[in-house]
Amino acid sequence: MAVRIVCDTCADLPLSMLRDRNITSIPLTVSFGSEQLKDGVDITPERFYERLKASKVMPTTSQVVPAQFAEVFGPQAAGGDEVVYVGLSSGLSGSYQSSAVAAAAPELGGRVHVVDSLGASVGLGLMVLRAADLAAAGKTGAEIAHDLQDFRARVCHVFTLDTLEYARRGGRVSAFSAMAASVLDVKPVLRVDMAGKLIPFDRVRGRKKAIARLFDELERLGADPRDQRVGISHSSAEDEALELAHRFRTKYGAREVVLGQIGATVGAHVGPGCLSIFFEGPVGRGE
Repeated sequence: MAVRIVCDTCADLPLSMLRDRNITSIPLTVSFGSEQLKDGVDITPERFYERLKASKVMPTTSQVVPAQFAEVFGPQAAGGDEVVYVGLSSGLSGSYQSSAVAAAAPELGGRVHVVDSLGASVGLGLMVLRAADLAAAGKTGAEIAHDLQDFRARVCHVFTLDTLEYARRGGRVSAFSAMAASVLDVKPVLRVDMAGKLIPFDRVRGRKKAIARLFDELERLGADPRDQRVGISHSSAEDEALELAHRFRTKYGAREVVLGQIGATVGAHVGPGCLSIFFEGPVGRGE
């Protein structure tokens, strides 16, 4: 029987990669006031950032509910096939809990395996691609889920924000902090910890220094991207993301660079100008 791979739109993987590997992506929902839009279906990343910059209303996001997962898991598991769902960090969303509820339905017979990525964006995407590789190699759903639970502890997420304005608008930082960061040109640098939560660990002056700090962290952790599949994601910062991809290939010898554009769900929390790198590092993500 086949093993089918399912993720959500927070993986920020290019549509071509999803199609080529027959990966199903479940959209989360972003809302501008009463208008609800399915991420990647009703609104593209480009259109989302245009609206985000122009809107006086801060968008909100909604998790996937168990009934939505059931609508996907049931047909995917039909005929005895297995399903492996790799989802957005439980530290950032309740979608993983919803997936676990849906997967436990008696009629699915335990054929659906859900994995908490403890990550987001292309960091989650790297896990999804690994799952697809393992499925293509003939591994069972249980074997894939077990492998991913080990792999996620080594997937490092390091990113910087260009502005704290959208975090302020979403109530995550104070107006004073956002204003001070803007005046002083301070850029936060963050990572995702092993609880799947966003942790700021540095602040630097200027965009160039913030971008350099991403790779400083890679080297501090002793990561070796040679022969790795690494990831980059961005929100309206494609030129800078391409420069990071070039650095991964030429300086660090990465085997493959997955470049994704941050969609509406993650973008609602980070705003435009976010740059992220993802790579395999030490167990525990260097904590």
